[in-house]
Amino acid sequence: MKKTTMTWTAFSTVLLACALLPAPLALAEETVKAGDVYVTATRVEKELQQVPMSVTVMTAEDVRRSGARTVGELLEDVPGVQVQNDGSQGLKRISIRGEDAFRTLVLIDGQKISEHKSMSGSPMLIDASRIERIEVIKGPASVLYGSDAIGGVVNIITKKGGEKPVEGEVWTGFSGASRGFSEGMAVRGNLDGFKYSLSGSHSDQGNIHTPEGELDNTNFRQTDASAFLSYDFSEHFTVGAGLDYYKGAFNSTSMKDNGNGNRFFVRVPKWARTKYYLFAEGKDISEYLARVRFDAYYQKNEKDMRNYVGQASGPGSTSMNGRPVSYASADVVMDNFAHNIIRSRGISLQTDWQLGADHYLIAGYELNYDRLNSDGRTYLNNRISMSPVMSILINKTTDKYYDGNQLNQSLFASMESQLPWNLALTYGVRWTHVRTELTRGEEVSNPYTGTMQMGGMKRPMFDYSGAVEKRALGDDTNSRPVFNVGLVWTGIEDLALRASWAQGFRVPNLTEKYIGTAMGGGTIYGNPNLDPETSNNFEIGARYNHGALDLDLAFFYSIADNYIASVPVSSGSSVYTYTNVADATTFGSELAAGYRFSTPFGDVTPYASLTWMRRQYDDGNGWKTYDTATPEWVGRYGVRYAKALAEDLDFRADVYGRSQSATVYRSSSGSSNYDLGGFTTANIALGFDFGPEKQFSLLTEVLNIFDKRYQYNTAILEPGLHANVKLSYRF
Repeated sequence: MKKTTMTWTAFSTVLLACALLPAPLALAEETVKAGDVYVTATRVEKELQQVPMSVTVMTAEDVRRSGARTVGELLEDVPGVQVQNDGSQGLKRISIRGEDAFRTLVLIDGQKISEHKSMSGSPMLIDASRIERIEVIKGPASVLYGSDAIGGVVNIITKKGGEKPVEGEVWTGFSGASRGFSEGMAVRGNLDGFKYSLSGSHSDQGNIHTPEGELDNTNFRQTDASAFLSYDFSEHFTVGAGLDYYKGAFNSTSMKDNGNGNRFFVRVPKWARTKYYLFAEGKDISEYLARVRFDAYYQKNEKDMRNYVGQASGPGSTSMNGRPVSYASADVVMDNFAHNIIRSRGISLQTDWQLGADHYLIAGYELNYDRLNSDGRTYLNNRISMSPVMSILINKTTDKYYDGNQLNQSLFASMESQLPWNLALTYGVRWTHVRTELTRGEEVSNPYTGTMQMGGMKRPMFDYSGAVEKRALGDDTNSRPVFNVGLVWTGIEDLALRASWAQGFRVPNLTEKYIGTAMGGGTIYGNPNLDPETSNNFEIGARYNHGALDLDLAFFYSIADNYIASVPVSSGSSVYTYTNVADATTFGSELAAGYRFSTPFGDVTPYASLTWMRRQYDDGNGWKTYDTATPEWVGRYGVRYAKALAEDLDFRADVYGRSQSATVYRSSSGSSNYDLGGFTTANIALGFDFGPEKQFSLLTEVLNIFDKRYQYNTAILEPGLHANVKLSYRF
């Protein structure tokens, strides 16, 4: 291990030295102003400066100039966003403003990735190389996007047609964090009204390398492919269709169980997403009807999961056939296997109306139907040692079958009205109706035998013939309107002041409502009496983009009610159930700022993004705490440098730090408390664009230069000192 570390230290030193080489240059790139960025956060394309909510945009250029292996890594520096990896470096999810991944809605081209059989929320099943831009909407967006958007929305918009008849790119990259390679190719274009694109990519990453060495069971692979075709019948009417395919294989582990006789790791040999979609769009249909957009899709989300849990304990007691039995030690292995398929179908119809010069109305209907089929098996192997020569062996197998569905329908309307004094008022409502139904629930305990072993002799102790336990089937409906109001003032050039109030609304998924889970080393039962979660969010903010200065500042306050949390079914029990017992109050601020200095030696841009957040959790039984695993301070800050080395060669550099304050979690029981120290890492990224049309790009990064030991959660450490390299060619 020492030899490997020295090799990577030398390699990193070479790259760092390259960054510091002097060169006479002119301007190589320009800062993109917020007024030049158009987003669809309000369900209609408009300038970011005019949007009455906090939105961060990651562009295709941001993706191209990043060495991120996954979408989660790409978003880790967005103000208000926290990365959640659950022990996996390949399957990272995010939380927004303290709300976990279950309360963050993930969309790909405006269409939801549903998850009903997971303890961690919806994953982002797409390769980062295929992204045109990502819009991260922070704060409740349930009026515009529906249930699950209590914390916010991640809308991933993919690359489709091009500007020229034929264009595209080819790329390959290496990640030192996992000693893995990735490669891909995309072709797209626009030919006589036909827009098309084809893409494919593959990434094969090994185990993560941390300051403490290689961490087993953390490797992953992912393959991504897509096809798209549309035709413009006229400048007013377009139809199109496409196919998305993604397949990943992920491993996860937990550091806390290493080295003490216990074991815990998860293997997901297959997590695949296949989507077929089509759309039709008409523009400028009449004096009043500005646009009509129809979308439909079918998506299959298929996952195989294997959960391995082993636990060793010292002296204790248990019960056999109703009799107490004392033992010297026990070894318990409980392995869970699951095969889950979610088939999603969705349609949406949106109409845009220009009602006079000062009013723009968006109104529409959405339907999403998810059908879950889940098969699982639990293996329980229990060796109870009564003495050094006598032990009892119990091997038990349980099969589990669950089928269910959830139908979500909603009507929405959002109006933007131009008022006097340079004010724009946005106000909207969404009515949502959700039906959740469990149509099959069976747990079959197969026959098993308890065996006593003494020396070399074995004899049966008892036989269990097996049993079928059927869960109570059921269905439930929830309906609710939610509202929002936003105000933007643009009375000073390049300045936009905003204020908003928005409600959040989230309906429990099938696991929380009916099924429960045995994954993750514990057992949690569903609760058919759960109510939806709700929230109210208040925000004020400002965007200022003038000349070389870019500034975005927001203050937010959120109150969430009826939180769904798992609680023990009785005092001291290791069995839990989901219950509406918790509330949360979150408040804080987000800042993104940068200023570009043009000098004879090139452009220098100091910048910073900073989040301050406090979150109080109330479990409903008198327990309140601010120690909610929410770091108080998170930030990235640094200096970007850009210059032209020659007519056909541009150079850029980014020297920056990442910092996070301590992460502390306290529970009412005290059984799962933890403390993670704060950290700061030093990083540098270098980029070269070269060729007659700057069509070649080379990215080199050295991250965590001082090999800092740090972690976002208790599951695993983050990578130590490592370097990334990425080479791409655009044609």
